[in-house]
Amino acid sequence: MSLGLFPTTNQKVKRRMDEKASLELLKDMVEIYSPSGREEALANFLGRTLEALGFENVWTDKAGNVYGELGSGRPTVLLCGHMDTVPGRIPVKIEENRLHGRGAVDAKASLAAMISAASSLRLETGKGRVIVVGVVEEEKTARGIRQLIGEDLGVDYAVFGEPSGVQNIAFAYKGKLGLQITCRTVSGHVGAQHLLDNAIEKSFEQWNSLKASCERYGSQQGVFYSLTPCLTSVVSRRTSGGVPDHCVMEVDLRLPPTVKSERALSMTEEVVGDFRTANHDVSVSLKVTDRVEAFVSKRTTLTMEALRRAILEETGAPAKFIRKTGTSDMNIFGAASKVPVAAYGPGDAHLSHTNYEYIELADYLTGITVYRKAAERILSQASLTSDNPKVVY
Repeated sequence: MSLGLFPTTNQKVKRRMDEKASLELLKDMVEIYSPSGREEALANFLGRTLEALGFENVWTDKAGNVYGELGSGRPTVLLCGHMDTVPGRIPVKIEENRLHGRGAVDAKASLAAMISAASSLRLETGKGRVIVVGVVEEEKTARGIRQLIGEDLGVDYAVFGEPSGVQNIAFAYKGKLGLQITCRTVSGHVGAQHLLDNAIEKSFEQWNSLKASCERYGSQQGVFYSLTPCLTSVVSRRTSGGVPDHCVMEVDLRLPPTVKSERALSMTEEVVGDFRTANHDVSVSLKVTDRVEAFVSKRTTLTMEALRRAILEETGAPAKFIRKTGTSDMNIFGAASKVPVAAYGPGDAHLSHTNYEYIELADYLTGITVYRKAAERILSQASLTSDNPKVVY
């Protein structure tokens, strides 16, 4: 898989990645298929790469996250991206200065740019650390970021690699409540369908009621501040020749900052309860499969300021602060750690999870410089008291 870019020796020699090396790193990473739960091959490749680039400490944790550390002392800057992608292969090719392939946007370009940026840093002994992490299962269970939180890394500032576009900084993400609603009825001959409850039809009755309830939480401020439901899966079964008697719906509710997951769950329980009351012969069960709260970061922190100035210096245009309607590892880490966080990365987020995913190579190279300049600014402007970081402007 490797293009022979990195030395095979175990000796750790600090190298600065040039433009060609950075582009080859990204192509290598995209060529390694790594859907959620199958990140091991990419993690092994990145571990070897980080060692070859001279990262002083390289290790993995029990979840399969891979870490590379440079420098020593405080503050500690975390650059965190995810190794996994959604399933589905896309032929990897470069055409018209675009790299096509699964994960090119979401979010291997961000992680590769973080590695390239960190490898070029010149850190003074005892004046700060940078830790680059590739985490697992961001697209599925968030197991990687939850494990990282428990690793006690002593992080003071954090940037998460997600496609925001090179001009934009994401400071807010919606939350998520994953639900599984199962409907069971009594089956019988299709010819007697007029006498029987159809589990699929009953499930859609519940779905329509749930959608109507979500509409009460709409906002004139737009999608970000509205509770938005999506029916992501419907699976049913029936006895041979019979009316469907079992149907499972997977529902994804995206939560605005004004609606906590507990409130959305209570609303769903009310919908299911009303349905049970009206349909005594139908059995319904509700299960929570995922829960992440919405997260809004302050826009006045050193993390944000460092990214803002780096974008201005590199692109010549002011950065824009954006809210994203998806959910990311930043939600979980930001809520748990209380440290200044932001999300930034090259790529058009509208291409994420599509079958025509690609990254503009010029944007990828710009992202590298922005990450490097932002990390340098954080390290140079953050002084520490005995326990807590203090921002110096």
